[in-house]
Amino acid sequence: MMKKVMIAEEVEPGPTVNPVTTINELLKLQIDDGNLLHLKKKRIIYSEGKSATCIFYVLKGKVKTSKWNEDGKELITGLFNEGDFLGFQALMDGGRHRETAEVMEEADLVFISREDLHYLFQCNNSFLLDIIKILTRNIADKQEQMLRMAYSSLRKKVGEALLLTYEKYNPSGSIDFSLNISRCNLAALAGVAKESLIRTLSDMRDEHIIDIQEGKIIILDHHKLERIIYHEDMRNGNA
Repeated sequence: MMKKVMIAEEVEPGPTVNPVTTINELLKLQIDDGNLLHLKKKRIIYSEGKSATCIFYVLKGKVKTSKWNEDGKELITGLFNEGDFLGFQALMDGGRHRETAEVMEEADLVFISREDLHYLFQCNNSFLLDIIKILTRNIADKQEQMLRMAYSSLRKKVGEALLLTYEKYNPSGSIDFSLNISRCNLAALAGVAKESLIRTLSDMRDEHIIDIQEGKIIILDHHKLERIIYHEDMRNGNA
């Protein structure tokens, strides 16, 4: 019977797994063992400050990680969808989560305990290398995001948030794709106030860079949007 758990701190380590050779085999084994969560929108997967007991693989749906400052302002530190892992860093250093993970769109998540991972590392060094690659990529992405927030203009921050969301959730580059993301989440991703985001989106719509239909954002001119980002870099001598 599938384990009934709602958030990470309630997850208990499962039985030791047998050696596997690929990540897909690992995921299948975890699913067969019942290590699967089905969570509704806005459910918390793990909270900042809680002990890390496992990592998560997004089988379906959308997830965000975020931090909150003392003024109650949210900053989205990562977007995740099908095929992504999250919760690595806190688990690997044996500490506590430094951010909160929340479901943005109804999701199915596979969870893998620390004990299972350690056993796999001992049996198969390639898993350890894969984990290091994922950790390195996640850290680099967050560092880049922090730099953007510190030095970019409002217009560039919004443009980068739009492109990041578009590329994350539309990897095939479909021209009919529309961004179905709340203004609060988009503002938290860009690191700007919601009111400033809305004004900037309105300006971009007037310039025919984007369109907004029934609350969804459609990018009409990718070249103009990219120029907003890269032209500022050239002016600042970063090209």
